[in-house]
Amino acid sequence: MPEPRAAPGPEKDPPAAASITPMRREDLDAIVAIEQRSHPRPWPREIFLEEQHRDWAHVDVLRAGDEVLGYLNYWLVGDEVHLLNLAVDPPARGRGLGARLVEHLLAAAAAARARFVTLEVRRTNRAALALYRRHEFRPVGVRPRYYDNGEDAIVMIRDL
Repeated sequence: MPEPRAAPGPEKDPPAAASITPMRREDLDAIVAIEQRSHPRPWPREIFLEEQHRDWAHVDVLRAGDEVLGYLNYWLVGDEVHLLNLAVDPPARGRGLGARLVEHLLAAAAAARARFVTLEVRRTNRAALALYRRHEFRPVGVRPRYYDNGEDAIVMIRDL
């Protein structure tokens, strides 16, 4: 008789009550903190504030209750959506939250009748590359020395 498998612990289960909504001003501290824990060259607070004043810019927040677990920043320009930034708080990773954010992005793009979604990702960011590939993004080019440290960016696209 096979041994019963243990149910995944709460640290691996995505929060059932998690929602994705537009950024509110009171989310800013949490977003900046996640940004600082997630990126070697984090964006400053001012960039997120500026995004709120651009008609084409969207910053959406994934939250469980009052806790901000992740966010994404994208632009809708014409028939294109461009993902600028996506991050999940490091302690919340491995729970499918990045996938939920990408799925939200794709749904928003489809609702806007966009034809495709583009992004750049660090060549060394294996987890992000795998996440985007699982969501049918494909590499279409390289931006040499795109990042401050000289690292290349992989340009990816997803047709809708």
